[in-house]
Amino acid sequence: MEKSKFIKYQLPIIFILIIVTPAVLGFLGLDGFNRKDENRAFKDSISININRLDDFPSDFEAFAADNFYFRTPFLDIFHRTKYFVFNISPHPDKAVIGQDGWFFKAGIELEVLSGKLDFSPETLNDFTKEWKERTAYLQERNIPVFWIIAPMKHRVYTDKLPYNIQLSQNNRITALKDHLSKDFPHLIIDPLSALRAKKDSAKLYFKLDNHWNDQAGYITFQLLHKQLKKEFPNKNIIDIPSFHWEKELIQKGYHYNVMGIKELSEFQENPVMDNPKSIEPEKYGFPPIPGFAYPWSYENRYVNDSIANGIRVLFIRDSFGEVIRPFAREVFSESLFIFDAWQFKLNEEIIEQYKPDVVVFIGLETNPENFLKDYK
Repeated sequence: MEKSKFIKYQLPIIFILIIVTPAVLGFLGLDGFNRKDENRAFKDSISININRLDDFPSDFEAFAADNFYFRTPFLDIFHRTKYFVFNISPHPDKAVIGQDGWFFKAGIELEVLSGKLDFSPETLNDFTKEWKERTAYLQERNIPVFWIIAPMKHRVYTDKLPYNIQLSQNNRITALKDHLSKDFPHLIIDPLSALRAKKDSAKLYFKLDNHWNDQAGYITFQLLHKQLKKEFPNKNIIDIPSFHWEKELIQKGYHYNVMGIKELSEFQENPVMDNPKSIEPEKYGFPPIPGFAYPWSYENRYVNDSIANGIRVLFIRDSFGEVIRPFAREVFSESLFIFDAWQFKLNEEIIEQYKPDVVVFIGLETNPENFLKDYK
């Protein structure tokens, strides 16, 4: 009889415990709900639309999953088990585990690497047409242009990739360079070979992030610096001033967040100029792209008044352009960096007001197609 009573009431008891336990643990100060950065937006609220009731079950499920009190400890167990026990990524659709503590993005990066996103002959011709239009506009104003295409970490540290990653024999950026070389022989600056030559003597990308670091930025800027000295023989383009590297232990990055293992860390090296001359004056105030997630990064301006007869450079960039800023700001009279939400538009309105001596586009090899899109 007692047993039957227990069975009768066990579900209500369990239900009450589930409701009460978070409040008790919260009162005791125990960690049960502490969101981590999972590189996505959370479902923080739900609403009922009488005209779309079919959406409510999935919305409620997402809300409940994102706000479950024991989410953090359960995620910790999930991440740690997959990483330490099975040595596999907790989210293989986002990141894969390589050799010697290196992590690599999945998704479009692996598609590019496998050759699935190689450019068709039609697309290559579209690039020719696009650059003819852009260079015609710039040539009317005597403004040369360069396009730095940052290679993925996968290209430089191929030896650190997992053994099961499919590698194509072709490189779509090489195909793009070859196709454009006839009409635009000096347009593309591809730092891949220079980075590969230095990868064993210096760490050039973050292990816990998909971006390259300031060491790679220094190597890449040297390539641009050399080209600009040729382009402007009568301008005062000074050598890169002396600087030193300072190490810093960091625990951040795309892969750090995806793995969810708090012990992971790495060192980054920051360039520190020995005698900095540039300043960051008031911005021009160009309006950011509507809806851009990082409006504070849309415009960055630097001026070095110590340089007479220098050049003014406009950089249209993505996040990979950040690592050349420490060097550009000290070498050019003025450097203007515009992060136009990965659109890589010509940005005529900025050119007309800023009047640069040269325009430099810089972006990751996964997004050259954005140059062909008609953004409104």
